[in-house]
Amino acid sequence: MCASVRDRESILGTARTVKKIIFAVCWCACLAFVSGVIGGMTLATLATPATAQKSSIKINEKTKYYRISGKNASDFAISMSKRGPYSRAHRARAWATATRDMTYQIFHQKNKKSCKVKAVKLKLDVSYVMPKLYSTRGVSKTQQSRWKKMFNLLNKHERTHGKFYKQFARKVYASLRRMRAAKTCSQLEKNAAQIVKKLAEEDKQRNVNFDRRDRRNYLVMERIYSGA
Repeated sequence: MCASVRDRESILGTARTVKKIIFAVCWCACLAFVSGVIGGMTLATLATPATAQKSSIKINEKTKYYRISGKNASDFAISMSKRGPYSRAHRARAWATATRDMTYQIFHQKNKKSCKVKAVKLKLDVSYVMPKLYSTRGVSKTQQSRWKKMFNLLNKHERTHGKFYKQFARKVYASLRRMRAAKTCSQLEKNAAQIVKKLAEEDKQRNVNFDRRDRRNYLVMERIYSGA
């Protein structure tokens, strides 16, 4: 059984202007796609000897940067709003994003009475897109300091989402490996899909709750943008 969970949960920073203060808003939208057995694939194809497959989990992280420019905090915010990654889900540009792409595969073994998990392979790719100030020429030390604060707030927020994604993947991996045997391999696969769906919903809510708690960072950003 091979399935995937893909989403773009953390999208930080479409810009809003309120009394000339631009601040970030973070949304969390989780879309979980859990596929069934590929049509035409037989149990003999899916089931493998215990010696042929070993359980494994692989987690990769990468960061991409987009260039921004400006001389002060307000300029930086405007530049991020124009050049940040585009979110199709929200039809707007974001200042920073953290996305995940998780795939897993279950190898099972069937006997006369039941079907059980023999191995689980899981792979998680976490990708961050962050802003990078192209040049500090003409940017005062005060404004450079404000930029560092802005970037650190964005980075801290997205990395926290990334930490949640990794914890989610490890929980999925452990849960699938612990699955009880089922009467049929088809039922085993359904049970796996239900487990992943439940954990994905819990992870979604966790990220939403974090966005709400982290509202204090937006207030800090407001002060930075206003030059306070």
